[in-house]
Amino acid sequence: MVIVWGSYYITNKFALTTYSVVFTGIFIRTFVLFLMLFVGFLSKKNHELLRLKNVFLRLVLIGLLGFALDITAFLGFKYSSASKGAVLLRTDVLFSTVISAFLGQMPGFADILSMVLMLFGVALVSGSGNIFKLAYGDIFFLLSAFFISLNAFVIRSVQEDKTNPVSDFVIAFYNNFFTLFFFSAYSMSNLTHEIVSGFSNFGLNVSTTGLVMASIFQYLIYVVYYRNLRIFPVWLVRTSLLFMPVYVLIVMSLFGEMVTVKQVIGVIIVLFGAFILTISNYFKKSKRS
Repeated sequence: MVIVWGSYYITNKFALTTYSVVFTGIFIRTFVLFLMLFVGFLSKKNHELLRLKNVFLRLVLIGLLGFALDITAFLGFKYSSASKGAVLLRTDVLFSTVISAFLGQMPGFADILSMVLMLFGVALVSGSGNIFKLAYGDIFFLLSAFFISLNAFVIRSVQEDKTNPVSDFVIAFYNNFFTLFFFSAYSMSNLTHEIVSGFSNFGLNVSTTGLVMASIFQYLIYVVYYRNLRIFPVWLVRTSLLFMPVYVLIVMSLFGEMVTVKQVIGVIIVLFGAFILTISNYFKKSKRS
């Protein structure tokens, strides 16, 4: 899961050096749509796609949030580095805690301390000594992290719906389908131009390879992430994902992406804060159980 998700960020960065944000989103989601229909046909699961009673509107919301987290992440990769994105997107742990507080689960001292640590780490990773002076691309990464967190709550509500708990295949399919729909609607006025312009850049080059590989990794994220959530406790899955920025930093450094000592310290602080938050939430849930 760590390698798949990290590789998705890396290949997106290469794709976005040539292709636009809109074309990248439409291509990836269209690729995944047909791949999922093919896999659903082979596994005889496509009939499940019609069982949408009581969850349809939430599936639309999941797709809308999927579009929001995708387009903000793509804009982040467009204007910032993959290494910084991999770290800043892991602040979804912080946003999950904030959202939980709004839902009545107030954070404790350890939670507040870890959030302060993460904010300080974010400032270091962004290359700024001030959290309010984030780079343009970094703001999009943080917005994407917020939408990732919000989407997780909606996905869980659909998984645990008492009247119609649909399968992960159904959630993933409509997540992808409605994300594609909103990408298309967003660019409706110049959709034809975006598609024609995008395909004109196709060829045997790094950007096209990155685009195709990003599509494959996007599909694999659905497979491995949802599967891990079914098998392992959520706290363990989230803790495992904290290794993903380390993987991206190592790989991107091999491609010449510069990382300063201050940013490495920021990475450590962000991951440490996220680890404290994750473990704190785990013990809280264990105590309630």
